[in-house]
Amino acid sequence: MRREPSALARSGILIGLLIGLCATPIPTGALPGAAGSAAGRTLRLEEAGWSPWRSLMLTAADRAEERDAAQPVKRLSRVRSVGASLLLPGLGQRANGHMGRARAYLTAEAAIWVGVLASEIQGHIRKNRYIDYAESFAGVEDAGDRPDWFYRNLGNYASYDAYRDDIARSARAIYGDDLEAREAYVAENLRGVPAWEWQSRAHRLEFRERRKDSRNAYRRAGLFIGAALLNRLVSAVDAAWISGRKGPREEADARAVFYLPGEDGGYVCVRWTPAR
Repeated sequence: MRREPSALARSGILIGLLIGLCATPIPTGALPGAAGSAAGRTLRLEEAGWSPWRSLMLTAADRAEERDAAQPVKRLSRVRSVGASLLLPGLGQRANGHMGRARAYLTAEAAIWVGVLASEIQGHIRKNRYIDYAESFAGVEDAGDRPDWFYRNLGNYASYDAYRDDIARSARAIYGDDLEAREAYVAENLRGVPAWEWQSRAHRLEFRERRKDSRNAYRRAGLFIGAALLNRLVSAVDAAWISGRKGPREEADARAVFYLPGEDGGYVCVRWTPAR
């Protein structure tokens, strides 16, 4: 009774056929769809709509870079690559044909500036909320557009009188028995300060927490700006490093099996040198 070959045997046969196809010179005229120069030919194995070949032979990053690098690019010098990446992260990589790297830096840059904008908006909204809260529960008239030290004192003192008394104690500690200097010091520190009195200690502490949340949002915006500067620095260093390297399209030329973009999606191909 004849036995059917096992799955392992069939896999071995398939791999052997592929190796033989890559290693054996094949006349160009006998291959439909063959393309290339006299020094080398490319055979389209199958359309890229079926994925196993691409999954075995190429990584996702390779496929993305080769697809975007279908056209030859004119490379920038190292200095220009660094300058382009400092201007916009990923620009130096894109100019040198490294599209996968360029997308990574550009995506990071976009995310960073979204974070800056979101943090600034959040900080502004929270500031308006704690100002409204002070007007409602501390009786502050026109609490908006005040310097930051006023809001700090508003959260530290239960009332205007408590703040004035603390200023008077500071004046006495600084000027001693010089009453005129003490009065001038108190008047200077109270100029333009509106009266207030919190309804309770809990309201004052709630105001401090709301102000803290607003300040934290503004701090996050500053951290995002720092991340944008760091992204430019890393992109510039990377651009300097890859400026002398081959692009993904050129590296693909050295592979026996590679992905070739096409108008109808692309092909997985085998490269060989015909017999002379």
